[in-house]
Amino acid sequence: MSSPGFHVDPAALGISGQELSRVAGEFFAALRAFEAELAGFGAPWGADEIGALIGAAHEEVASFAFECFAAAADEVDAAGFDLGDMASSYREVEERVRGAFDAFGG
Repeated sequence: MSSPGFHVDPAALGISGQELSRVAGEFFAALRAFEAELAGFGAPWGADEIGALIGAAHEEVASFAFECFAAAADEVDAAGFDLGDMASSYREVEERVRGAFDAFGG
């Protein structure tokens, strides 16, 4: 059984990595803007006992959610960085193979 193989375009892979990192940065900036906007509302639930309980619950849930979203943005950025590394690795391998074939042919 033969395999049709695959083709890797290191330049496109590198561009994709840069784009992922850019998107992660935009997502992180939007997340911080949303967090600031949410904080700008203050404590609309009031200062009574029930309001204090709602406020405490809101703070915990919002804090956890923002941590999760920030971690997701970091992971997307790391994936972009990894794609850039992969592109460099493919370029290096292609150059070594090309050099070996040139040496073999010469």
